[in-house]
Amino acid sequence: MEFFWENGFKLNYEYAQAKLPGPETETLVLIHGMGFDLRCWDRIIPYMKEDYHILRYDFRGHGLSGTGDIDPAMLASLYTEHLHALVQHLEIGQFHILSHGAGCIIGLYFSKAYPGMVRSNVLISLPLFNSTNTAYKYADYRKDLMKHQSMRTLADHVIPNVTLFRQGSPEIDKLYEAFSRVTFDVYVELLDFFAGAHSDIMEMFKQHTGPTLLLTGERDPMYPPYLSSLIASANPHCRFMTIYNSSNMLFYDQPEETFKQIKMFFASEWSHRAPLDPLLMDLHADFLGMVDTDQEQQVIASRLKVVLLKPFQVFVDDSEILSGWGRRSAKELLIYLLLNPAVTRDQLCEDLWKDMETVKARIQLRVCLNHLKQLLNNDETKLIYSSNQQISLQAPVNCDLLTLLDLTKQALEETNPEQKDKRIQEISRHIHEDMFRNLNQEWNLNFRMRLEIQLSTLVFHQADRLADQGNYTGAIACLKYVLLFNPEDYDAYERIAHLCEQNNQKHEARKWRAKVEQLQPAKGQTML
Repeated sequence: MEFFWENGFKLNYEYAQAKLPGPETETLVLIHGMGFDLRCWDRIIPYMKEDYHILRYDFRGHGLSGTGDIDPAMLASLYTEHLHALVQHLEIGQFHILSHGAGCIIGLYFSKAYPGMVRSNVLISLPLFNSTNTAYKYADYRKDLMKHQSMRTLADHVIPNVTLFRQGSPEIDKLYEAFSRVTFDVYVELLDFFAGAHSDIMEMFKQHTGPTLLLTGERDPMYPPYLSSLIASANPHCRFMTIYNSSNMLFYDQPEETFKQIKMFFASEWSHRAPLDPLLMDLHADFLGMVDTDQEQQVIASRLKVVLLKPFQVFVDDSEILSGWGRRSAKELLIYLLLNPAVTRDQLCEDLWKDMETVKARIQLRVCLNHLKQLLNNDETKLIYSSNQQISLQAPVNCDLLTLLDLTKQALEETNPEQKDKRIQEISRHIHEDMFRNLNQEWNLNFRMRLEIQLSTLVFHQADRLADQGNYTGAIACLKYVLLFNPEDYDAYERIAHLCEQNNQKHEARKWRAKVEQLQPAKGQTML
């Protein structure tokens, strides 16, 4: 066991060179499932170690790896970057990913982010469903098992269903020990993340073009072969194989046979596969259309469009819903769900009605949610999913604020100066006076403040670049965008005045200096 530190985060891993290494020896990266740790691969390692280098690790909050507070929206990139930093640290260029359960999701996200590093993906018991609704039901069921925040109750459900080993055996005890190291908060965080991102993950799997093998256990009660085969059929690049006399952790129950099939997959020739006969493709399409009817209906579900940066508007399938938004907190509830696509009822009550007694807040939520469902004709559109614990939007939403958030995130992360400039120019089209008119509730003030700070950071960056190029007029115009959504930004006034002086606009410089002086008392009060 070794530890790797990435920005203060501890990652536990084990890396072993092949017993018979050579210049062409390949590396296998093993990613365990939710609730388990790197030791769950112990039974298959002996069959791998002769011919392959092996890297296995505990992902965040599991085994001996750390946790730490993060923004749940950043989980996907966090898991991806942890693995990327680790393989870079070990100077591993390309490798095969073998993943189990929730680890498959991490493997897919990594393959999307760094496709050139991944030779192939072996997905074991991939946890995908026909719809997001089913994913939330699955997550809610597991949460109900943990209603007293007991991981033991959850382990008693999960472990007997993932392996054929009997209770009390050393193999079972090792899995219980892994579960005991995972906290309630980490597990729930993962459940919410995977359920909320289910549609994106399904789409990511469908569009994955690298060599892919999906393995399932013949006696897996969680993802039986007939369901896993339907999921596999959604990706033409995916091969499917059933391992007999095994359950969900087929590499645990039948390690030798599992590795035999994986090794045969690695040896397969992908580059010279003959194209499928067009007639056969049509026949297959007819069959898939028959078995995939529910999934097709999911794809053509109602579309929701919400305008927030301008006067509030809501459209369902291009038809505007004109009335009813001023009653029963419908507008506030919809905005909350847009910014929190998957949320617990308790969290929603705490944020929207924190001064109200718990029982009354829950009644208020039930009344408001029913009203919002009526406005959106939810019986037909199925735009909102709700259970006793969870509420979420089921379909992707076209919303100008969400578009601005995505552009802002991309611009902040962009390192190429030219691309960063382009993204900032796209953002500027969304900025106008009173753009945050619909973000005036107490619960979203912190969100609005963070976004204003991020936008100001980007605008100041752009203004500095223009000023460095001698384009003072452009830099001044750029800084004026800040004042549209934050008219009391002292730094913006100060910089504009300075740029006017550099541009020999003495009269304009005096005007902006006067505004700076007017704001100084307010600035001093703020600092106090």
